[in-house]
Amino acid sequence: MSTKNIALRDDVYKKLKEVKGPNESFSDAIEELLKRKGSLLPLWSSLSESEAIDLIETDLKAIRNGAKIRA
Repeated sequence: MSTKNIALRDDVYKKLKEVKGPNESFSDAIEELLKRKGSLLPLWSSLSESEAIDLIETDLKAIRNGAKIRA
């Protein structure tokens, strides 16, 4: 199984931690939430028209530039 790192705001992490069960992984919790909510694609299209996307892209570039490259 491969893994991916994602960045979450502290408040979102705390909420996710609260909703996941004690024997449930974060992946399990997210998968369950996605089943309940459905696709996130409609949210992405609304975000793309928002000024927030520019801030997210700027933050992502800063994070990537500051990341250590593994050999």
